[in-house]
Amino acid sequence: MKEMEGKESVESRVEEQPSAPPEGEARPRVEEYIDRLKHLQADFENYKKRVARERAEFERLVEDRVILKFIPVYDNLERAFRSFNRNNDKDSFIEGLEQVFAQFRALLEKEGVEPIEALGRPFDPAFHEALFVVESDHEPNTILEEFERGYLRWGRVLRPSRVKVSKPKMKEEQHG
Repeated sequence: MKEMEGKESVESRVEEQPSAPPEGEARPRVEEYIDRLKHLQADFENYKKRVARERAEFERLVEDRVILKFIPVYDNLERAFRSFNRNNDKDSFIEGLEQVFAQFRALLEKEGVEPIEALGRPFDPAFHEALFVVESDHEPNTILEEFERGYLRWGRVLRPSRVKVSKPKMKEEQHG
């Protein structure tokens, strides 16, 4: 009897499952699904285009904010040159340039930018780019000269220092 109950339950479950729609009804349903899929694809393409436009606009806004921070430095440089042209006062001009330089340095510091200390330090490829390696009496892998200062921003390298690095002198073979 239990065997019969098991069979009945399996058979009843099979009967409960919906059967495939008749041939005439399947075609409209498939066409409906294809139409919905096409609409979803078009919606997704439009979404990707909108996101790309919004991202480009956001990038422009960020760039504008950065540029706005530099405009006062530019304005002060322009004033310094205009003043020099009117007065031909070299001392005032140099003083003005020093003030603009200090303003520029303060702006960079405020934005988390700091120079990489390189000269006399051990070479580190994470912070330095070796342009030359020369024999020297200095400790091997010591930075001897800095051609272009490198910078960090919040601890991340913006630009590596471009440097000359020492290597041990080659010992000459003695012939004898």
